[in-house]
Amino acid sequence: MDRCATSGICTQWPTPDLQRPLRVDIPEEVFAGRPHRVSMGLRPLDLTTWLDVDSQHPQRVLREELLVQRRDDVFAVAPGGEAAATAVAKAVATWCGRRLPGRDHPLVEAATLVREDLCVLQRLEAAWRLVAAVVCFPSRWLLADKMGQDVVSIHDPVPGYRQQLGTPTGRVFDTLSPRWRINWTLLDDPALFQPRMATPPSAPPDESWYLRVERQCLVPFGDYVAFTIRTDVAALADLGAPERTAVLQSAASAPVDLATYRGWVSR
Repeated sequence: MDRCATSGICTQWPTPDLQRPLRVDIPEEVFAGRPHRVSMGLRPLDLTTWLDVDSQHPQRVLREELLVQRRDDVFAVAPGGEAAATAVAKAVATWCGRRLPGRDHPLVEAATLVREDLCVLQRLEAAWRLVAAVVCFPSRWLLADKMGQDVVSIHDPVPGYRQQLGTPTGRVFDTLSPRWRINWTLLDDPALFQPRMATPPSAPPDESWYLRVERQCLVPFGDYVAFTIRTDVAALADLGAPERTAVLQSAASAPVDLATYRGWVSR
């Protein structure tokens, strides 16, 4: 990444258009009705579109509430992760054209500037490990369970991930340039903060469920990587009929083990 010094601090950003509303670009395949499969699906990232700084977005208010009420659930730094967390926090603030006030942990302060959850990965012991994060909108996973793990181990609950994507994931991170991808799922609950599934579904997804879309970005800083997650939730009932039908068909085509992991069939 030419604009980022290898020391880990990005010193020259392309100027973001902070007045232009950002939107999630949902790839056509989400609404194409194709079989739902595990894939990386990485695309080059235009750094001017990296983060959403909409200060009036209701998710910003919810994030601040969670950082007070559920701090231990949504914020963590692994031993040895302070330098990486601070470097990424300063990079986020620089991108936003802001200074961190210094009244709280740098990563927490950076997370209050944007709509995205912020995760920090560091290359340790020949693997990329999660060393710090502010994750206020987890999709049925616990931050405490993932801290310190390498990227492939983090995804071990995903059926087939290690076998299909374990080796490619390592290569991608070792040679990373800014990238983004879309991850989507269907949930029976629209809540943004979902560290666990409340109750197993009693029936497969239908029009009463919700489409949850995550815009995930990977931005490298030498031995650190910022992994950011912007989450949007839409009721399937609010989609057009063709899009709704296509998403439900895609979910219905998922292999049983993947559908079970997603919560689309009873365990």
